[in-house]
Amino acid sequence: MKQALYYLPRVLTILIAVFFSIFILEGFGQGFDWVDSLMHLLLTMAVLAATIIAWKWPKVGGWIFVLLGIFFSWFFHPLLPNGLVIGSAPFVAGVLFLIEWFSKKK
Repeated sequence: MKQALYYLPRVLTILIAVFFSIFILEGFGQGFDWVDSLMHLLLTMAVLAATIIAWKWPKVGGWIFVLLGIFFSWFFHPLLPNGLVIGSAPFVAGVLFLIEWFSKKK
């Protein structure tokens, strides 16, 4: 159980980064230019930076991902199902990092 608690948030955050990096490919379609791809790349790099921080310091990274999940849910609020889907994964990853930190603390 402890190993699952260690690896689950890390795998989840890497999958979140992969999910956001898939949107870089939409820059090759009509109506999109390199600026759109750059914005998706910056989002992916931010998630990867938060993953690295959370890997080293689970408490700090957990709070970063919780705030990131809340921000995504708020940012996509007019599209409620999209906001919940995109915002829930970082939120859950952040909670899992915080649970891992709390279990290590004991």
